[in-house]
Amino acid sequence: MEIFDWLSNYEPFINQIWIFTITAMIVLYIICNTIPDRIVGKYLPLHNVFKPQTNVDLDYQSIGYALLHTTWLTKLTHSTIIIEVVLWFIIFQSWHWSFVLLAFSIIFLQSYYIGDKKFGLFFILTSLITFGLSYSTIQYLGKENAVLISKALLMLGGLMRMLSHSAELIPPILVDDSDQFQKLSLKNINWRVLFSTPIGYVGEFGSSLPSRILPIQVNYLYQNVLGIKPQSTLSWSEVNASAKNVLDGGYLKQNTLKEYYNSVMKSK
Repeated sequence: MEIFDWLSNYEPFINQIWIFTITAMIVLYIICNTIPDRIVGKYLPLHNVFKPQTNVDLDYQSIGYALLHTTWLTKLTHSTIIIEVVLWFIIFQSWHWSFVLLAFSIIFLQSYYIGDKKFGLFFILTSLITFGLSYSTIQYLGKENAVLISKALLMLGGLMRMLSHSAELIPPILVDDSDQFQKLSLKNINWRVLFSTPIGYVGEFGSSLPSRILPIQVNYLYQNVLGIKPQSTLSWSEVNASAKNVLDGGYLKQNTLKEYYNSVMKSK
């Protein structure tokens, strides 16, 4: 296939960027989990979504997602997450079977700690389907071709999501110390906003991992497409209402976001 012939010409370059991006993602996860919020939160909005204890708070994750993805552009660029999860499973299989086992262990733990049985069922089923598709893709394309295109598309997906966020309001704390969302303009661009761009690319690259945005999108889909009401988590209408309240009034309008804001600003 021509696309693979073309990609193979750039394989060394793709691999170099891949190694850098993977390394940066691991470093970002470590930073978000070890360095105080008052430092990291100044450069990466809602960085605590990368923390295990927050990752199992589906309500917080969903509200944060609704807050930061309000335009058609960001919704479009994030609609590929489920495809990218397939690509991650291709990558995991190319590394070692234990990475697939680790991914599913995290998925099962998330489902358990989130505590909503309906959500857990659909999350696990969706993950199994994506794994099955990844296995079939490897059989069809061959491991080498499947891995190469997976690397390229995963990095492209992260880049597109990062760029699309320029259409959104600037999250609190990046421009100033207030808890308010603000429109991007030449007057309020500062070095923190600029520095958040490369960090944002790495964060968006990592957001396509099976345990990051996929559960949020499963939460949306099983409620809004299948019409199933959650047992113990917020309905999506409640998620949207909370997000709108925060967009209009700031982080202090929602308890968990208020706690996050205070944790970042406590040095003040």
